[in-house]
Amino acid sequence: MIESEERDSSLKQLAEICRISSSIRSLPSLKQKFQDFELSPDEDIDPVVRSSIEKELHQIQGSQTMERARHYINMLRKSLEQDLSQDFSGLNLKLWKGYDHIYTDSLWTLGSRARGENHKAWYWGNFVPQIPFQLISRYTSSGGWVLDPFCGSGTTVVEALKLGRNALGVELNPDVYAKTGETIDGIDGMNGAVSHLVNADSAKYDFPSFVHEKHLDGFELAIMHPPYWDIIQFSTDTADFSNAHSVEDFTKRLKKLTEKILKAMKPKGHIALVIGDMYRNGEIIPLGFRSMDALSSTGLKLRGIIVKDIQNTRAKRNSESLWRYRALKSGFYVFKHEYVFVFRVP
Repeated sequence: MIESEERDSSLKQLAEICRISSSIRSLPSLKQKFQDFELSPDEDIDPVVRSSIEKELHQIQGSQTMERARHYINMLRKSLEQDLSQDFSGLNLKLWKGYDHIYTDSLWTLGSRARGENHKAWYWGNFVPQIPFQLISRYTSSGGWVLDPFCGSGTTVVEALKLGRNALGVELNPDVYAKTGETIDGIDGMNGAVSHLVNADSAKYDFPSFVHEKHLDGFELAIMHPPYWDIIQFSTDTADFSNAHSVEDFTKRLKKLTEKILKAMKPKGHIALVIGDMYRNGEIIPLGFRSMDALSSTGLKLRGIIVKDIQNTRAKRNSESLWRYRALKSGFYVFKHEYVFVFRVP
């Protein structure tokens, strides 16, 4: 008799779980219920919303007991009722499980440079679009402003426009500026996002005036990808960071530029520095960490030290065996990484 009652009780619980699972499995029926996501009944569910909800429902459906299922449902309800807004990005933390495309680990294995969609490899100093994609996705909101004081071929500006962010790119070299401008002019920014490209020396450019003229609160994010000192000489202009007289001169210039940029940043915004190290005269010059210290000395708060892999650089392309031989002969290690330092504005 007892076994029969326990069996009946278990069957009822199982039937209840199945009923709940069945009722919530149909995503279209959720469109009206999740008004926080601003979905109308006739709209397709946003990929982030869909991914987040599906993960929540999968967890509920995987419950072994009715008690556990109710627990997960209550957790979901409470998360939807909480105010999880952020002061530095457009991420909706109620949907945090749907942001699979945003990295939170400090080791980025990105592989080869993404191509296509207005990204071209003609410029020697360009970097992988995956870097600005990650930074812009995480630290800016739709319609916000991104600054790139070392614009180069416009990788950051292109990614900003694709993500619905406005961007200001400053490029010192007039030839590079002209060619990049041709690329940028052909891009229609998502949700009306716009870009401004300026041929100027970032060390002298008036960033606060730009912010004032555009009636902005400031840049939400600045991505700095300077030359790695004199590894590549990008021009003969003395203002070019690749013509700095020494590492000390390089880091001094970087600090002064950061101080200028800070005056145009939005409070609690972010500045990211992408840079690598050097090998010179039989020893490693830790340019990355010296540059990190330079930015830290401006009052910025260091929030992340990311190590990113390097693949198929022009300098080492088709010569991996030669570099391996040199490394074995001289006792050094071939650079396969660079850094992304993330700082937060006070």
